[in-house]
Amino acid sequence: MFGDVFVASRTVQNNPSANAPATDQKIVNYVRTKFHVPDAVKLTVGPFQDSEYSAFYQTTIYGQEGEKKSSTLAFLTKDGRYMVIGSVFNLSVDPKKEVEQTINLNDQPTVGPANAPVTIVEFADLECPMCAETQKFIEDKLIPKYGNKIRVVFKEFPLVTIHDWALTAAIANECAYKLSPADYARYRTTIFAGQEMINAANVRTLLLDFGQRSGLKGIVSTPTLFINGTPVVGLNVKRIYQLVDEGLQKAASR
Repeated sequence: MFGDVFVASRTVQNNPSANAPATDQKIVNYVRTKFHVPDAVKLTVGPFQDSEYSAFYQTTIYGQEGEKKSSTLAFLTKDGRYMVIGSVFNLSVDPKKEVEQTINLNDQPTVGPANAPVTIVEFADLECPMCAETQKFIEDKLIPKYGNKIRVVFKEFPLVTIHDWALTAAIANECAYKLSPADYARYRTTIFAGQEMINAANVRTLLLDFGQRSGLKGIVSTPTLFINGTPVVGLNVKRIYQLVDEGLQKAASR
């Protein structure tokens, strides 16, 4: 477990959810006192549900002050006696494998073979200077050193609160991958290398220019549709129906 543990009730409860209002109030009172939460912050407790841990119910504690909102995960023992505010960890599980299972690696931009002994998942912001430096290290040092022994999977993580063109670049980058996976890495590298000349006003123009330099065939006429990432230029009704039906069939088979 990682967090705070407190006694929710001095007595065992056969069914804590049956007396949910009283249990909720105890939790609110504890949190407000323990963490010195001002009266101006409204605290509420979400419904209790079964969690992946057999001995615990799971809930969420919500806080709100005006437009500001927060949420904190919490667990209640099924006898209603103890509450854990924070996270519960299963020590019988390999933490590395657990992390790997939470990261989607299907249909993601990748360099290196799928069966490489080592997989590196890189979360990066295209406007971030340190990300550009890291990317250069991966391309110039890491990949040449290890070759096919490593696989690098790229993930977009634009920090929109501090970077004004990162999201636009991330969207363009993902479109580049859908258009031409083979040219994706080159396009990504070009964006990183051109960081200093890009700003919110010229980002669209430069990204299109970078795409042409990288060999991408982007949008050259309208209308252009992207159906689950596949481009359709013009009103090609047969192709549109085909792609929509394929997408629906794929979704239904999952």
